[in-house]
Amino acid sequence: MNLYYEEAGAFKVGRVLQEQGNAYQVETLHGKRTKVKSNSVMLKFDALECAEFHAQVEALAKEVDTEFLWECSPEGEFDFTAMAQEYFGEKPTVVQQAATLAALHAAPIHFHRKGKGMYRAAPPEILQAALAGLEKKRLAAEQQQAWADALVRRELPDGFAKQAATLLVRPDKNSAEYKALMLACTEAGRSPDVLLIECGAFKSVHEMMRARFAAVYFPKGPEIDLPAPEVPAELTELPVANVRAFSIDDISTTEIDDAFSVVWLDEKRARIGVHIAAPALLISRGSPYDRVARERLSTVYAPGDKITMLPDQVVELATLAEGRTVPSVSIYVEVSTETGELISEPYSAIEQVPMAANLRHNHLDAALSKEVLEDPDLHELEVVGEFFPALKMLWKSSCVLRMEREIVRGQPEKHTRIDFNFYVSDDGTVEIQPRRRDAPLDLLVAEWMIYVNREWGGMLDECKVTGIYRVQPPMGRVRMSTHAAPHVGLGVPQYAWSTSPLRRYVDLVNQQQLISLLRQEPPVYTATDAELLSAVNSFDVTYKAYAEFQQSMERYWCLRWIQQKGRKQFDGVVVKDELVRLDDIPLFVRLVGVTSPGRGVQVEVELDQVDELTLTVSCKLIALKKGTPTRLLDDDEEEEIELPQAPVAVVDAGESEGLSPPDDSVGGSAA
Repeated sequence: MNLYYEEAGAFKVGRVLQEQGNAYQVETLHGKRTKVKSNSVMLKFDALECAEFHAQVEALAKEVDTEFLWECSPEGEFDFTAMAQEYFGEKPTVVQQAATLAALHAAPIHFHRKGKGMYRAAPPEILQAALAGLEKKRLAAEQQQAWADALVRRELPDGFAKQAATLLVRPDKNSAEYKALMLACTEAGRSPDVLLIECGAFKSVHEMMRARFAAVYFPKGPEIDLPAPEVPAELTELPVANVRAFSIDDISTTEIDDAFSVVWLDEKRARIGVHIAAPALLISRGSPYDRVARERLSTVYAPGDKITMLPDQVVELATLAEGRTVPSVSIYVEVSTETGELISEPYSAIEQVPMAANLRHNHLDAALSKEVLEDPDLHELEVVGEFFPALKMLWKSSCVLRMEREIVRGQPEKHTRIDFNFYVSDDGTVEIQPRRRDAPLDLLVAEWMIYVNREWGGMLDECKVTGIYRVQPPMGRVRMSTHAAPHVGLGVPQYAWSTSPLRRYVDLVNQQQLISLLRQEPPVYTATDAELLSAVNSFDVTYKAYAEFQQSMERYWCLRWIQQKGRKQFDGVVVKDELVRLDDIPLFVRLVGVTSPGRGVQVEVELDQVDELTLTVSCKLIALKKGTPTRLLDDDEEEEIELPQAPVAVVDAGESEGLSPPDDSVGGSAA
């Protein structure tokens, strides 16, 4: 005797070896022995061998017209044997019965199973909906395959360009587009990013890197579609400061946050003013502009590119541009013209500041050395015109401020590292220019910004107005806090970021608090404000992501620079293990096939196999060199280095068009 039985949702054939009560010992078509319970048996037969029976059932089941079978089915539940009689005639053979059962089982859309051998025909409306769903899936599968075929041919299907970046960083893995891309990658033997570049979704690796970053952090797009804010009438009525203010920035800076003025009171006294752009006078809490700034938290910088925190219309109204009289929040203090020491308590004001000039350190660094600024017999310098005496006074007083901090710190600060400015032309040509961190103009600006952040932070704390502080305990890391506390790395009793409100949300919030204090109004935020605490918690994570993107783009442009210059051999210094930092550009590379020559050893290396996509380059040691490294090492430098281990998905200049150093080191006015 043979059985046609159900096992694991499928129908099988077997020869009975032994009957054991309510079960059978059966040998399957493949010779396997198994136990089959009686309630799993659908049919019994003897006329045919198992293999022949199975073949006939499969062939006949394929010939059964499912639509006709559905039309023939009775209302309510029915047994498959009854359905076989209805379809094949009054006396269907065992093969016809089995084929009917197989056909019913293979059409779950048309027939709903209701028990052993029992089925019910699907209602017409449910059947039509199910069939429409099947057709939709079929068309989707065809479309998916067509897209995959197009990608393999290096053709970009319609609609892929707009979602190309999302497919790389935040894909819907159930979408037909993603499945088509993965199928095409398998067939073409390419990674998704490479294949999309080859298909024209991105014009270059640079465009792809920017698009991937924007897809994660700016899903609505980096552009800000907001009209210019209305300028409150009271701003035009603010008093105009009796100063000729000037800023000191990189040549590419457009978000000019800070400026200086020096007024000579008499032979022994001068009044120094630091003027900070005041977007908080234009932006109220909860306004569309404030919400955008809250979402972004900071301006994003990369060589030749930036994504601003505030809309361009707000920046244009608030930036301290030459030739304009601009609302600002200012702090003034008197200094000794002889020693540079501060001889009065500072005071702050909300006012309009006439901007006489935007000085650019690209044009001034070579002329304004420490020796020039400290030469008592030099009273004029053509490159800066009328502002030379003011710069000398600012430099003298900044040296006093720095010495006071160093006494608190217990050691002098190091400024040996070199920063690099990147300039990218429209045609993709990149120039990389070194700039020492100990350039007097950098130190001057940084010192005065530290002073302002210290004083305004102390002012908020003294008046019990909540502010956002950068705090560093002894032997601890820098962190954000809404409570004033010392920053031992800088040697100040408190430090509240306040000098970059155009490019950093923390500074904008602190400015809002400061303005409410100066106007003697209730503060915009309280210490327990949920939005304030959320901004504090979000800032470091977001700021770090922006900095990683900046570093990735700088690495990309370094590799492009190497290719454009056609150079292969470079001098460098070993930073850690096999890691080498090049002298001419801010690029770290890893030696291959050699043990570390030792930290601080000068080397000559040869670079090859530049890969812009993975941001990698091979490096071979050519020779060890003698002498002092051109660029000295900082003690903490090796902790800041992280080379890409795989294709970079999204990954410390000062105020000169860059994110400020995350460790609050003095590298510009963003410190």
